[in-house]
Amino acid sequence: MFIYLSSVHVASGFSFVPNPPSGTTVGDINVEYEYKVYTIEVGSSWMFDWGDGNYSGWIKVENSKGFISQNHSWSDYGVYKVRVKYRSVYMVESPWSDPLTVNITLPSDLDGDGWINEVEIAYGKNPNDPNEYPLDTDNDGTPDNDSIDGRYTGDVDDDGDGLTDSIEESVGSNPKDNSDVETVFVENTIFYIVDTDNDNQWNILYNPGTGLKTKITNQNGVFYLDINGDGNYDYTYNNGLFVYRPFPWLQVILTAAGIILIIIAILFKTGIIYLYEEEYIVEE
Repeated sequence: MFIYLSSVHVASGFSFVPNPPSGTTVGDINVEYEYKVYTIEVGSSWMFDWGDGNYSGWIKVENSKGFISQNHSWSDYGVYKVRVKYRSVYMVESPWSDPLTVNITLPSDLDGDGWINEVEIAYGKNPNDPNEYPLDTDNDGTPDNDSIDGRYTGDVDDDGDGLTDSIEESVGSNPKDNSDVETVFVENTIFYIVDTDNDNQWNILYNPGTGLKTKITNQNGVFYLDINGDGNYDYTYNNGLFVYRPFPWLQVILTAAGIILIIIAILFKTGIIYLYEEEYIVEE
């Protein structure tokens, strides 16, 4: 631990105001901390005022090592003003120095579980038990729910999947499970594909901008998406490759037309249908 020494200008027989002592400014109760003042005047004396009603008594400088030090601990949490006073070899005393402020505070996380005490208390948890802390499904540092005392607001997206809990409840997905929602981009717009029945298959396409929900059709791992709610599929989504492409309406139409033509040709060939020509004789 590095300790910075406080220098003072010393002149025997002359009263001066010493600099504040140096040492720890933040600590815990019942732990001793070291405080120092710098001096080279052998035979002079120094006294520490610990700010808690206790004093060190006069400490005589026995050699010219450059500083004197004292240890002190506090038994109660609080803010303490540590001062020093100088007395020369001629018994001339200085005024008290300006104080060094020392905060003896309750550790912010008593049980070391990553949650500060006041949050654990607000959520009705034991700040001394590392196995007891607020529920945080997505580990983002914000508890899932509001605190009991109303001081803290819970996470609006417990599982961190991009959809708020209220939206997940409305579409039917689990707000505690981030595997049932996938973010996709169609036409530079964010959509969410959602598994609403926990069968590991996407069922709903959700547009957060409009609130529109449309059904997804799955055919052999290819998902057909209706992005505007008109009942027609506009895009397909390959779940394996994460590739998007417009739904091939032209291909479907041409394929259907080809099939119809083939059927008609077969019907002609088998004689099921045929062209009937009728001759008319015109008498003059």
